[in-house]
Amino acid sequence: MLKSNSKVILITLGDPAGIGPEVTSKALQNVRFPKGVVPVVIGNQQVWESVWPQRKDSPLFIHVADKDKIIHKPGVPTPLSGKDSLLYLEKAVEMIKSGCAHGLVTAPVSKESICRFIPGFKGHTTYLARAFGCLNVEMLFAADKMRLVLVTRHIALREVPAMITSRKVLDVITITNRFLVERLKIAQPRIAVLGLNPHAGEGGHIGREDVNTIVPAINKALARGMNVHGPFPADTFFEPRNCRGYDLVVAMYHDQGLVALKALYFDRLVNITVGLPFIRTSPAHGTAFGIAGKGVADPGSMTASLRMVCGL
Repeated sequence: MLKSNSKVILITLGDPAGIGPEVTSKALQNVRFPKGVVPVVIGNQQVWESVWPQRKDSPLFIHVADKDKIIHKPGVPTPLSGKDSLLYLEKAVEMIKSGCAHGLVTAPVSKESICRFIPGFKGHTTYLARAFGCLNVEMLFAADKMRLVLVTRHIALREVPAMITSRKVLDVITITNRFLVERLKIAQPRIAVLGLNPHAGEGGHIGREDVNTIVPAINKALARGMNVHGPFPADTFFEPRNCRGYDLVVAMYHDQGLVALKALYFDRLVNITVGLPFIRTSPAHGTAFGIAGKGVADPGSMTASLRMVCGL
């Protein structure tokens, strides 16, 4: 029975055929939750029982399934495993909207599988933004002292330049700066902005986007009192001496920022959705169907996600 003053953290298991159930089970056994914080897992009961140690008391669990007698096999994604992962997420949204929960941690889903039911599904971030009517939400990745936000997310590379406008870059800087100040209590975040083109465009000789789009956004942010620097060439920025001292890095597109971060911090990298009316975190990896059910999935990123949601 939950106490009225409990801080409930919901955890969705993601695709039941992926590694979500396994890393959630391992992570929950690693994390000691602060007093008053109660984790509640949402997923398929049969799948959960297959990964949770029989002799340990399970956390509170909410069973959700499209068909109760279906057997989800690790490593074998199906349309129904995708549908069930969507149902877990819908249940979490329902509970948060009703005031029953304070935070959400989401295990990985398969975008391809969910697209069968929601055409054009682009991931948790966009889905949650629409569910809660939030116009501006951003993907912030964090590990140790490194934090990075993306200007564009899950779109084709050929679409990136057109999506990068001065208004968009400024909005991303502004909303994430506010998050760092209000949530992380960093009084004056020091922000580095990466260029779009090789060598940040070399003054316009390799593309004009850096000069015409990114620099004006930086200047507007400076005029509003934010501590912003750049644009910096992305190929050298992540060398430790270059990125030291910044509270946030702004990357223009998905792989520009995440290739470096996942190489450096994969086992503890956390994805935070900035701009929602609650805290949502997730591990920064996918469903990994190829190793699901083999007991070898690393729970580090999920463990970090659970610890972070408790502290925000």
